[in-house]
Amino acid sequence: MILILTATAAVFLAGLVVGVLAMIVIGIHAEQHRSARIGAQPSTRIGAASRRLRLLNVQAARDAAASADVQRDQVRR
Repeated sequence: MILILTATAAVFLAGLVVGVLAMIVIGIHAEQHRSARIGAQPSTRIGAASRRLRLLNVQAARDAAASADVQRDQVRR
């Protein structure tokens, strides 16, 4: 009997965890759609933070590419 109760509780908790993670993924996906629209303002603080992080990642990638170009030019000389 204890085994049945434990298994039932485990299944319930697993479903709860999967549900919470699904809601987080759905929320992130929806925020990305909202922020992808041209001229759209982030509707939440999380959306604003997400947009800032994306811009920082793009800037870091550009800086890394520019640094690689400079290093390649120095090697050629």
